[in-house]
Amino acid sequence: MDEATVSREPSSDRNAQHRHWGRPDPVGDILAIAWSPTAAEPREIRVRPEVYHSILAELDAAERALVEERGMLGSPIAIPLLVDAELPLLPGFEIVRARPHAAAA
Repeated sequence: MDEATVSREPSSDRNAQHRHWGRPDPVGDILAIAWSPTAAEPREIRVRPEVYHSILAELDAAERALVEERGMLGSPIAIPLLVDAELPLLPGFEIVRARPHAAAA
C-alpha cells in the first residue's frame, strides 16, 4: 500500500466513536464531549429544549424519570443538566467546565 492510500483509510479509533449510518445518540455524543480527556471537568451541561426532548426520547423510562426528577445526566458520575432556550441552534448544547486550579506558588 502506498502512503496516500494509508492516509485515506479510516482510523479504528474513529470508527469506534462514530457509526456513520447509526441512529443519532445525543446522550452519548454530549457525554463524550463533556468527559473529553483534554478538557477540564464538566460542571454542567446546558441544552436547548429540543435537544432535551431528544435526550429524554432516547432514555428508557427509569432513566428518563431520573433525568426529569434530578436534572442530572450520566452515570456513574452525573452532571447537572439545564435547559436553556437562549443557546444557539447549533450545536444546541454547551458544556460548562470547572475553572482551572490555580498553579501552586
